[in-house]
Amino acid sequence: MSRTERFKKRKNLKNSTSMHMAVDKILVEECLSSEIDEAKIEKVHNISNTHYDFKYNFNVSENEAKNFLTQFKKDFNDERFNQLINDCKKEVISSIVGPFGLGKVVAAYDKTGGNVTTLHNFEQGVTATSKDQDKYNEWQASVNQNVDRTVHDDVKDAWKKTTYQNMEEGKVVKDGYTGKELGVKQNGRIDKDVSIHGEHVTSVSEIEKDSKNHLYAEGADSKERVNDRAQLSGHEDNLTLIEGGMNSSKSDKDLKEWADSVVSDKHAQETGNPDMTNAEYYELNPDLIEHEYQKSKKFIQNEQLKKQVVKQTQEVVSTGVSEGAKMGMQQALGLVITEFFTAVFDEILDIYKNGFSNGFDDDRFFIVLKERIKKIAIKVKNKWKDAAFAFKDGFISGFISNLVTTVINMFIKTGKRVVRIIREGLFSLFRAVKLLTFPPTDMSHEDAMHEAKKLIASGLIISLGVIAEEYIDILIKGTAFLEPFADVLTAVFVGAITGLSITMVVYYIDKKKNDKEMVNALISDSHQKFDNLDALLVELRY
Repeated sequence: MSRTERFKKRKNLKNSTSMHMAVDKILVEECLSSEIDEAKIEKVHNISNTHYDFKYNFNVSENEAKNFLTQFKKDFNDERFNQLINDCKKEVISSIVGPFGLGKVVAAYDKTGGNVTTLHNFEQGVTATSKDQDKYNEWQASVNQNVDRTVHDDVKDAWKKTTYQNMEEGKVVKDGYTGKELGVKQNGRIDKDVSIHGEHVTSVSEIEKDSKNHLYAEGADSKERVNDRAQLSGHEDNLTLIEGGMNSSKSDKDLKEWADSVVSDKHAQETGNPDMTNAEYYELNPDLIEHEYQKSKKFIQNEQLKKQVVKQTQEVVSTGVSEGAKMGMQQALGLVITEFFTAVFDEILDIYKNGFSNGFDDDRFFIVLKERIKKIAIKVKNKWKDAAFAFKDGFISGFISNLVTTVINMFIKTGKRVVRIIREGLFSLFRAVKLLTFPPTDMSHEDAMHEAKKLIASGLIISLGVIAEEYIDILIKGTAFLEPFADVLTAVFVGAITGLSITMVVYYIDKKKNDKEMVNALISDSHQKFDNLDALLVELRY
C-alpha cells in the first residue's frame, strides 16, 4: 500500500469519528442505555494484542534509534555476505569448469589467424587449411619462378580462333590499342598485311603473381586452379587483337606503364629519339588504351570479389556453425557441471554441520546417501532449461566471435590466445547486449544496465585470466614435480583467481545499489508496520 493510500485511509478514518460532526442525541441516549457487550470488548482486545503491541514505547531515544539502525544494517549486510559467499563459490566453480576447463579443451582447436584464411594472413603464409597452404605454395612458385603460360595461351588462342570464325565476311580487324586496320575477313579467312596477336590486356604474369587469384581460385588441385586462372586471363574482357610486334614489346608489363615508358634501345636507334615513348612510337590511341585497361581491371576485380564472397561466405558459415556448436556445448555442459559440483558441496557442507544420519555405521546410511544423491540429481535435472538457453546463447556468441575474428584478421593477424579471448569476451558482451535489448518483464532499464555492467566486467576479467594463464602455465611447468599436473593445476588456480576476482568486482559494482536497497528495505519494513496499524484501526472501527 502506498503512502498516499494510507493517508487517505487515515483521513477517512479520522473524518468518520471527528467531534465537530453533528451529534444525534437519540443515538447517544440509545448508546448510553445499552448493555455492555463484553464478548466484543474481549475480541477487540485480542485483535489489538495480535496486530500491535500497545506496550511499545513510542518515545524512542537517540541511542535506541542508533541501535535499531545498526542492527538492521548488520542483518542486511549479513544477508548480503552470505549471498557473496554463495556467489563466490559458484563463480569459482563456474570459472574452473567453464573458460579454464572446457574452454581450454575448445581452445585446443584454435588456430593462429582464425578459422578462415584472409588475404592479409595468406600473404604472410598464415593459412587455416591445408588446401589454402597449397595455394600459398603455388603463389610463391609463381612469384619466384618463371610463370608457365601454356594453359593461358591455349585459352587465348581458342578465343582468337572463335573470334575469327564468328566474324562476318568483309569484317575489318582493328588494332585494340591503335584502332588501325590489321586485316579483313575474306573467303572465310583473315587477309592481313601484318601479324595479328591475341593480347592479354592484364598480362598472364600479373594475374599469376596476384595473391587474390591464388587464394580465391576454384579447384580441388593445382591443375584445376591453373585452369581457373586461365579462364580469368582468357576472358573476352581481358583480350584484344593487336599487331604482333607491339605485343612482343609490351610482353608482361602493365599496359599503362608500358605505354608511358621509353622505347627499347633498338627503336631508339631506329628513330634517333631515345626519349620517345611506346605510345608515341606505336601511335597508341589514348581513348582505346583507357577503355581496354579499365574494362580489364574492372572485370578482374569483379571476378576476384565474387570468388572471395563465395569462398569466404561458405567458410565463415561452416566454421561459424562449428564454433557455435563448440561454444554452445561449453556453456551448456559448464552450467550442468557447475550445478552438480555446487549441489555436491552443499550436501557435504550440510553433512559437516548436521551429521550424516546417525553415523556411517548406521543402518540408514545407504538410504540417506541415496536420498542425498537423488537431491543432487533433481537439482541438476531442473537445470535442463537453463542448459538449453545456455547452449543457444553460446552457439550465437560462438558464431559471431568466429565472424569477428575473421574480420579482425583482414587487417591484423591474431594469435591462438587472442582468438580465445575474442570468443570468451564476446560471450559476456553478447549476454549484456541481449539483456539490454530484451530485459525480463520484471526488470527496469536501470537494473538491466546494472546487470549488463557486471556481465561486461566479468568478460574483461576472464579475458585477463586467459592472458595470465599462459604465464602461470609456463611457471608451473617449470617445476619438475608439478609438470605432469600442469594443465589441471593451471585450470584450477587461474579459474579460482578469476572466479574470486569476478565476485569481488561484482560485489563492488553492487555496493552502491546495495546501499539503496538497504534504504528501500528499511522504508518497506516501516510501511509494513504502518499497514499492520491501519488494519488494526479498521478492525477496531467495525
